[in-house]
Amino acid sequence: MKLVQDSVHGLLRLDDWMLKIIDTPEFQRLRRITQIGFANLVFPGANHTRFEHSLGVMEVARRIVSRMDADEDEKMELVASALLHDIAHLPFSHCSESVIERYLGVNHENAEIVLKRGEIKEVLNELGFNLNRILRHIKGKSECNVVKGDIDADRIDYLIRDAHYTGVSHGVFDAQRLINKIVFVGKKMVIDSGGLRSAESLLISRFLMYTTVYHHHVCRIARKMFEKALESCIDGGFIKPMELFKMDDCSTLNTLLNSNELSREMAERLLNRKLFKRALYVDVDSVGVNLNRIDERIAEMEIAEGANVDVRYVIVDVPKVREGEEFRAQVLINGDLKRLDEVSDLVKALKDAERRSLKLGVYTLKDYVERVRKVATRYFNVDKTYQRKLF
Repeated sequence: MKLVQDSVHGLLRLDDWMLKIIDTPEFQRLRRITQIGFANLVFPGANHTRFEHSLGVMEVARRIVSRMDADEDEKMELVASALLHDIAHLPFSHCSESVIERYLGVNHENAEIVLKRGEIKEVLNELGFNLNRILRHIKGKSECNVVKGDIDADRIDYLIRDAHYTGVSHGVFDAQRLINKIVFVGKKMVIDSGGLRSAESLLISRFLMYTTVYHHHVCRIARKMFEKALESCIDGGFIKPMELFKMDDCSTLNTLLNSNELSREMAERLLNRKLFKRALYVDVDSVGVNLNRIDERIAEMEIAEGANVDVRYVIVDVPKVREGEEFRAQVLINGDLKRLDEVSDLVKALKDAERRSLKLGVYTLKDYVERVRKVATRYFNVDKTYQRKLF
């Protein structure tokens, strides 16, 4: 057993079986994958990694399952699943997600891609874990929702951790009180009525972190530039999509720098913070077309043609509407289970506010901003009120 000092949770106790997992090359790779992609271009302290987040989720899960009526083997399996939940994250975390989904139809929850090979597979077999059950916990397909659920160990850790490293106080909430108000109905984790305010606090923190950090326009621009570079690199045969599950941030950037002209230029711009600028950045409610029918690549080509700009220098960023799983978390009130958004007017308001906070973005080089803005404004039929603000 070892004690490790964590910046968020304090001293973490790492048992021998945990250390065997942590010491595998597959888990050590997470040290070299940043937790929130290119957020350090805006928040210089945001250099934390998936490695420390995974340890944090493990700690939160351990505190939660201590309240669970289950045998020690089952609790150990849940803690192991929490530790391994991000083992298949790609370079720059979610910045690679849409790219790998396009080419392979998988995402970081498909942890079997990593867990069913290499040293980590041998270690898990040696420790006697049932890999299929661990995968079900990671994907949220088991009857227990500690690792992946509506409000789970993952969300609790990443909000307070990301707030700590970005220096944004919005993500701070009383996690320990929330954990103390968690009860189990069978194997399912729910929130006792006394924890309603703590759950609301988490959702407020989540909303503010998304609008302030995760969806900050610089983070969005950098992410879309990285996606464009990575797709070009894959299409050019310089990276095979499956190789990304073994790569880290540095090796991926080096590959981009040594591939084709577009990927190299985008990587150099990201490294030197020479980013695209906003030609159009408006609320989705001001857009007069159905964004669900917009193909970003087709839109980029048509806007570039209309503005007489090389298509390489036009990026269309159509926001994806999140499901808002946290809103469906269940609260135990007078013996009945009810959805969080049914018992809290505040949560209902947050659902609407989240949708209205989404922005449509069109990005380009500084010299092309005006040309691209005029064409993109017409292309997306932006409301005249917004046009007056833009021009």
